[in-house]
Amino acid sequence: MSQQIAAPQKEPFWFRPEGRAVLLILSILSLGYFLGVFMASARRSAKTTQYLFTLLIGIWANIQFNFGTQGFVMFAVVVLLMATFTKHLVPPAIESSVEYQLQKTGTDAKDFKLPDESGSGNGLKFLFKAKHEVETLMQAQQARTEGLATFYADTEKFKTSYPAFQPGIDTDAEVNLLTIEDCYLFEPRKGQTITERETQSGGRPFVGTKVGPIFVGGSGRSTSHSRSVTTQAPDVLQTVDTGTLIVTTRSISFVGEKYTRHVDFKTLISAQGEYEHMTFADSKKSEVWGAIFASRVDMWIVNALIGAADELSDRKLDTSGKASVEEINAALKKAFDETVTMLGDYYKTAFEEFEAVNEQLREFHRVYPNQVPEPTEPATSKQLT
Repeated sequence: MSQQIAAPQKEPFWFRPEGRAVLLILSILSLGYFLGVFMASARRSAKTTQYLFTLLIGIWANIQFNFGTQGFVMFAVVVLLMATFTKHLVPPAIESSVEYQLQKTGTDAKDFKLPDESGSGNGLKFLFKAKHEVETLMQAQQARTEGLATFYADTEKFKTSYPAFQPGIDTDAEVNLLTIEDCYLFEPRKGQTITERETQSGGRPFVGTKVGPIFVGGSGRSTSHSRSVTTQAPDVLQTVDTGTLIVTTRSISFVGEKYTRHVDFKTLISAQGEYEHMTFADSKKSEVWGAIFASRVDMWIVNALIGAADELSDRKLDTSGKASVEEINAALKKAFDETVTMLGDYYKTAFEEFEAVNEQLREFHRVYPNQVPEPTEPATSKQLT
């Protein structure tokens, strides 16, 4: 009696070594592309970390499980396919970072358009295609909103705090225009000296008569030379005191707990201001000194007063020289107007960049109305008046 034997069935692909290699490689890629970004120590290295992490795990797995050449080829092919697939799914960390979005100008965002129809985006599509970028844009816009509001308030404070020349009984007398408390004095200080010491030693071989296993007689001599070189490190700016900055009609002075510094408008050859810092150079002295203000508004006012003094031939904001009261007030007003115009231009440019990125967010809102809210504007004017 014959027994029927069933024909052997072909082993499924996923159970063969090649299939198991594909499954393992897909797991490696998922781990590298989707977890690598969380392992990065900084946003700017996140994308590089993803690739390196994927590569290292893939090489280790191929060696550990001995997939051979076939496994390496399969790994390379799937890496390319997954890289193409995840290019939009996992955006580069640099382009999606808040720092990058804050540094971007609004020119390239004005023409930003999504190909999708209005309201066509669902929650899943938003999660994989736009969520990370939108959240980063909104964080950057929040920082811009706060920055614009603060700058607007500081500009208004400058307008109300700017001093005017009010001559007294003696119009030639030097009078205080501005007193700024809680300032810091910074000056260059000598850097640390670095000493390098070099020692050279020399000698000659031991010479004598060998008796058995030892030498008898002979002599030896060694010499040693030492040389040291001291190098002076460059000067560094250091905060050395706290006190009050006083601006008069003729000079700028710092009065602190340990030091006092003074410079006349006549001998002032340079005044550099940045943020809340300002540096002064006097033609009578070889070293500069500077002040750190509690507010950048104070720096703007001091810079404007210096500019007003430069407009007058005797560089004094009183009538002790050749200038009249009308000329002094005209110089003060000109410096005021120039500063307000400069601040207004900066604010206008920053607001245009803010609006350009808002247009990008409005485009996301058009496609994903349920996930992306309508962008708002700061509670300030679009233009400084």
